[in-house]
Amino acid sequence: MAIDKTLQTKRSHGAASMDSLKVPDTVDLKSLRDPGYKSSSGINAAADEIFSDSRYSKQTRFGAASTKYEGAEQKIKARHAEEGDPEDSFIPKKDTTKKAPDALHQGVKVGSSYVERKKVIIWITVALVLLGCALLFLPPLMNSTTEKTEVDYGRNIFAEMGMTEFKSFALSNYSVYSPEAFSSEKNESYRVIEMTVHVQNSSPFEVTIPQYEAVHVPKKYTDKVCYVTSTARAATKEGSGKVIGDTIEGFTGKDVKIEMMINVADMTDEELDECVTGMVLSTSGAKKRIARNVYVPCLPAFLFISDNVTVHING
Repeated sequence: MAIDKTLQTKRSHGAASMDSLKVPDTVDLKSLRDPGYKSSSGINAAADEIFSDSRYSKQTRFGAASTKYEGAEQKIKARHAEEGDPEDSFIPKKDTTKKAPDALHQGVKVGSSYVERKKVIIWITVALVLLGCALLFLPPLMNSTTEKTEVDYGRNIFAEMGMTEFKSFALSNYSVYSPEAFSSEKNESYRVIEMTVHVQNSSPFEVTIPQYEAVHVPKKYTDKVCYVTSTARAATKEGSGKVIGDTIEGFTGKDVKIEMMINVADMTDEELDECVTGMVLSTSGAKKRIARNVYVPCLPAFLFISDNVTVHING
């Protein structure tokens, strides 16, 4: 193999050997980019020989490579900044668009199942409203006391007034059921029955019952019942006056008397008893006092007269 004598001559003049050859390191490359660098400066003879050719210009090779690398590095950094740190993708982030959980729709354990809190609140509200309505509007309870039902056999209903005047007075003060029942001019044609009824007020409010009335009478005796009324009347100098009704305090019970007059003409004891025990009575105009001088209407209370009540025309 022929040896390039020119290269051998150059190496011999520089007293160079194979040991003097080395790969340019970073310092040498930086020196090549230095504008003050001159070929044959003695820094690296092998590099001087290689890069003396214009094809290996430090401006076109190393300079361009450095410029492209720096530009690529900046682009990579910019892309990472836009995409974010990959490690952050494993960390759950708070969703700013997600609404906070609605407390009304959270579950509440009722028994062995869960129910929405909203439904529980609705149920409680409805229960409180119903309780309030019950306390305000529901009527007291009434039941008849059988052993205290009496027939006033000796009363003379025409002692103070005649039939025409008495009928007018009854229409103004009592709950008249049938005006046609005032058909006889004879006192013995009528019987006044006093029935003791227990009224229980289960609310904390005072109940006032101004009057009672018959809401049902057996069809056979609709023209026999004259009136139904409370026996509580205002006291006057002449005796008892206008009906004032009964008052029951809150959470208490009271025995009251209800009076009814029946035309017993052509009736037997059995028919009178059937007429009375088949009747349904109710309160009329009852109200509750919830504050001083503040009253609310109360639903009527009903009384189905017991079959145990026994009345007779003659004692």
